[in-house]
Amino acid sequence: MTETFKVAMLHIEPKTADIEANRTLISNSLRKAALAGVKWVLTPEMAVSGYFFEEVIGTKWISPQPDRWLTEIIELCKSLDIGVFLSYPERELSSGKCYNCLFAINRKGELAGKHAKIEVHPGAEEGWSSPGNSLSVFEMDGCKLGMLICADTYDGKHAGILAGQGAKLIIAAAAWGSKYPPEERWKKRTVETGLPLWVCNRTGREKQVDFTQARSVVVEDGVEKLVYIGEKSAMLVFDFDPGSKRTLSQTFRIIDIP
Repeated sequence: MTETFKVAMLHIEPKTADIEANRTLISNSLRKAALAGVKWVLTPEMAVSGYFFEEVIGTKWISPQPDRWLTEIIELCKSLDIGVFLSYPERELSSGKCYNCLFAINRKGELAGKHAKIEVHPGAEEGWSSPGNSLSVFEMDGCKLGMLICADTYDGKHAGILAGQGAKLIIAAAAWGSKYPPEERWKKRTVETGLPLWVCNRTGREKQVDFTQARSVVVEDGVEKLVYIGEKSAMLVFDFDPGSKRTLSQTFRIIDIP
């Protein structure tokens, strides 16, 4: 793809441990995005389960991928001519270990890339997840890109590896509240690498964490070009030029999500 196209971030409030409700929200949002002419959709970290799911439902529901639902999403992407960067956990069949993953599914209904979160928080939040140990660049619609998840952007190490592998864009899923503001770190990553960084964050409250002031952003050259903060779930749409790897929008177009 060489022409300008629309991208959407799903700045949503996942319901803790309500897997089916969150799956329905994501599937319906993909359909809504396609009607709006969107070609890529980003989801926040732990979009399918919420962040504090383990103490409610455990991890038995996490499967080797693609499971039944991920297979449905792959088919949906193909039928809608839309790509998605989907945060969805994975169980390793051989070891039984679980990983906090971000899957890239292209518009042909193919699994284009996958990233397992490396900087996993210890303790109740992410004790269920084993840390990933690799980074890779892949191509989606002619654009070479890499993916990170939340704390993977905390310092410059991982973004630097992706830049060294030839990435032209970094996409990140996040569940990063406002208690420890991340924006200066995200700006630094773009200055260090020279690459645009898109971060799809979330809203709502979950357990003791307040995400209502969390930021979803498009950052280029150390500047937040697009920023959204809001208590309501919303679809954030912007225009992307794959040739220059830059946004052409001055603001997000906001589409309400029920």
